[in-house]
Amino acid sequence: MLEKISLGIFYPGTSVIHRLQARTKVLMIAWLIGTLLIANHRQWHFIPYIVAIALMLAGVLISGISLRDFGKRLWFLVLIVFSSLFISIFGAVGESRVIWSLGPWRPGYASLKQDLLWLCVASLVFFVLALLPPLRGWRKRHFWLRFPHRLALLAVLGSLLFFWLTNGYAANRPMQVGPLIITQQGAWLTVVTFVAFCVLFISSTLLTMTTRPVALIEGLTLLLAPLRRLKLPVDDFALMLLLALRFIPTLLEEADQLMKAQAARGADIMHGTARERFQSLAMFFVPLVQGVLRRASELATALDARGYQSDGQRTLLYEQPLGRLDYLALGLVILVTTVPLFLP
Repeated sequence: MLEKISLGIFYPGTSVIHRLQARTKVLMIAWLIGTLLIANHRQWHFIPYIVAIALMLAGVLISGISLRDFGKRLWFLVLIVFSSLFISIFGAVGESRVIWSLGPWRPGYASLKQDLLWLCVASLVFFVLALLPPLRGWRKRHFWLRFPHRLALLAVLGSLLFFWLTNGYAANRPMQVGPLIITQQGAWLTVVTFVAFCVLFISSTLLTMTTRPVALIEGLTLLLAPLRRLKLPVDDFALMLLLALRFIPTLLEEADQLMKAQAARGADIMHGTARERFQSLAMFFVPLVQGVLRRASELATALDARGYQSDGQRTLLYEQPLGRLDYLALGLVILVTTVPLFLP
């Protein structure tokens, strides 16, 4: 689970994406998001979104990073899919043409309670059988069996809650379910939300995987340099962000070692009852927080020993003046994303 977190993890390489300056990549991402926000004002104009997805896929292929390593870090897209489907049903505002309608259903409470009773009994039998030694061993060895086991428990609890809330209702009383309506505006919001989140998530993942943390912070410092005229602490912000990115892999490694050490002593966060998992989780987070505070104290002492001062402009290690490759890449992205905005 910890190895799927890509923030702060740099993959060395010599691809075109690796050779670009960090501020060039940041500017391209900001430009992509801006063009998608502008394209949102024209419904059913898919060309800007197709171009944005194509640019993301091209960047992933050009980066030279293994698709397997990159795909492991896209589990968050599952949440984006579910949120997009939720917006498609409940995201319409005002009057809009209905594309698809499901329902409404008006079942009686008697028939609905009978069906839920059979579901509750079947789910309870499955939940109890899964606790027996043979199936329990399979469930521990195969993680995909844990989902139906938890789903059965939710079905039992949901059925009991429904029986409690509808106690005393007349048997012939109808219950209206739905309708679930997908409108034209809701469908368009689904496309916009899904593509925008995909572009933002994939591009940010690609940025951190192809850019050194120090180079990324240097690029952000150069982009935010005009804010120094407003007396804003740009360099302090850059230092805090750099330390956060730099210590993410270190903290993940320390957390992984702590989990293995506790597992060797009999603690198991992934198995057991809810109470046992909570106790194991508490025993895991207490030493982890102590280690984080210890490292923060050591880092502060090291900065003081080296005479760090917040005032003054910092020297750059990786960021150089923009070269021909940077201007060419930035101009190409601006061209291919601007032209679709003016197409009919």
